[in-house]
Amino acid sequence: MALTREDLQSLLFWLDEDPQFRAELRRRLLAEPLIVEIRLPTDWMTRVDERLERLESDVGTMKSDVGTLKGDVGTLKGDVGTLKGDVATLKGDMDTVKRDVETLKRDMGIVKGKVLEVDYRTKAASIFGIFLRNGRDASEFVSTKLDEAEAKGLVTPQESEFVMAADLLWMGNIRRGKFEGETLVLVGESSWKIEAEDVERAVEKAKILRKVGIWAIPFVGGAEWASPELKEQALKQNVLCATDAKLEPSRSDPDEWERFLESWRP
Repeated sequence: MALTREDLQSLLFWLDEDPQFRAELRRRLLAEPLIVEIRLPTDWMTRVDERLERLESDVGTMKSDVGTLKGDVGTLKGDVGTLKGDVATLKGDMDTVKRDVETLKRDMGIVKGKVLEVDYRTKAASIFGIFLRNGRDASEFVSTKLDEAEAKGLVTPQESEFVMAADLLWMGNIRRGKFEGETLVLVGESSWKIEAEDVERAVEKAKILRKVGIWAIPFVGGAEWASPELKEQALKQNVLCATDAKLEPSRSDPDEWERFLESWRP
């Protein structure tokens, strides 16, 4: 017989009014453990499992890629270290090349200077013949005068050696003007590039010769000057300058030329 609404209401009223009946009913209903089984849809679980498998696979691939990346980074670090070593070696090689080039430049400068020195000696008669006649090498003449002056204590042996080390010692007689016929000595330094040291040495040697009574003019000759200012300074010091055998100061002004000569007269 089916339960009616009134039956259920009567049962509920009975449970509320009779605690003993309620307890007995609970005992009987819960005599066995209540097992609740939750079942999820099989197709949904299958998709979840597939996604988990793909995720595990992706994680495994990612781990492998990270391992490869670490290896590549390690290799790159090694390559960078090697590159740094190669760069350091290259810098060292370049420094060596630079030093070799500088040495070569100095050596070539010395060679060019020696060639120029020989050139001035062999062409001295024609270069200085425009204002000196009877031009000749002055080494013996100067050496004798220095020996005599050294014996008198006018110069030191070091000063004599300094003068005799000149690149050019040339002498002759002045061709024309108020000093015509007088003996003049040129004491010179030659270098491919004329430096301040060349000018200083020539001036100092002329001063030493003037101390022993020799009328000497300082001379510097070369292919080029270290600077235009140096050339101007040399001319202001009354140094006879030659660039590619062209002499300055010019003899176009006879009065100026004679003042130049007289500035070194003993």
